[in-house]
Amino acid sequence: MIELWYPVNPLGINQKFGENSLPFYKEIGLKGHNGIDFYAPDGWLVRATHAGTITYAGEDGSGGLTVVIRTEETYEYKGEQVYFKTIYCHLKKGTFVVIAGQKVLAGDVLAQADNTGMSTGSHLHFGLKPVAKGEADWQWFNFEQDNGYLGAIDPLPYFNGKYAEEAWNLRQQISVLAKIVEALQKLVGLSTGKS
Repeated sequence: MIELWYPVNPLGINQKFGENSLPFYKEIGLKGHNGIDFYAPDGWLVRATHAGTITYAGEDGSGGLTVVIRTEETYEYKGEQVYFKTIYCHLKKGTFVVIAGQKVLAGDVLAQADNTGMSTGSHLHFGLKPVAKGEADWQWFNFEQDNGYLGAIDPLPYFNGKYAEEAWNLRQQISVLAKIVEALQKLVGLSTGKS
């Protein structure tokens, strides 16, 4: 099962998956809200919830400025091996630090939060879709396309309860420790005459 880290810190949820508090969803053919709206004031950092490849970074109609990340590996979903993609919407213009084709790790900054697209206030709309590769590399199909949520599924059960920022901080600490170990190895090598 795919494991997701929370994309913003601290965590607050404004609207859950499947809720239908706005008539807008029915107007565009959805059963209800096809993601989770996370509390994210203007300018908050939005981070990758998992490792993968940026497949889209740009304007996406009602979602406004959007980033999409697809996993590099497959996971079991309903007895099938599928990839997953995560969608981050309503991002702030001029704050993207990723481009299509770029590889990212959990915790890497994507952009800042805002309210671009069809949004009533600054927040992060987060979506999760199981996808399968089509006949060509650029063709990917939503595994659950006809589920009433445009292929999106409820992301909440997939979160590990930790913030993506923690994953990034841990990698930074490991990098510093690796440099210290390398420096110590050089010092030991110099004192014993080995190089």
